[in-house]
Amino acid sequence: MDGAARGGHLEVVKFLHDHRREGCSYLAMDYAAAEGHLDVVRFLHSRRNEGCSPWAMNSAAGGGHLNIVKFLHENRSEGCTERAIDRAAGGGYLSIVKFLHQNRAEGCTAEAMDAAACFGHLEVVKFLHFNRREGCSQSAMGAAARCGHLDVVKWLHDHRYEGCSTDAMDGAAWFGHLDVLHFLKENRVEGCTRRAVRDALIGGHVEVARWLAENYPQCRISGVEL
Repeated sequence: MDGAARGGHLEVVKFLHDHRREGCSYLAMDYAAAEGHLDVVRFLHSRRNEGCSPWAMNSAAGGGHLNIVKFLHENRSEGCTERAIDRAAGGGYLSIVKFLHQNRAEGCTAEAMDAAACFGHLEVVKFLHFNRREGCSQSAMGAAARCGHLDVVKWLHDHRYEGCSTDAMDGAAWFGHLDVLHFLKENRVEGCTRRAVRDALIGGHVEVARWLAENYPQCRISGVEL
């Protein structure tokens, strides 16, 4: 039954419930919630007593299933953990982040803004900044730079105090985000390491490696002509 619930096979779940004695575990509802099968969650809630774990709401939030998050909040007592907002933020599900912020007390961690920044969800970053106190870490700007989200890098630079480390420019170089490198050079002081030139070359970004060598001579690789 756990497997059928995970796959969203409501008729199979019903059949097993009516004709078999093995039953299921709390994982049935957890899995159904994670995969977005609200009809299965409803059935298990009304006809079974195994319940679920906080992982159900956490995973529903991370999967973007607002309807299930609401159902679990309104009908179940297991609740969620900080991971619910963290995961919803990383997925860019602003409506879920807002719902959990307004209706739950578990809060989130700095991982929420870090993850939102990493995946380029600027509106989520803004919401967390203006409505939560957990903030972020230097990984937020570093990950945004590595993934090429220049708008997020700029916003974090303008509105947050955590800053970044050399990982930001190193990561941007690795993936060839020259526009991000230009911004970091003009607006930040952390610079890069010799790894930036090496990783740019590994990534096939010769133009980026050349730019880095010209602007950060200390990062040049001995014996490599650019």
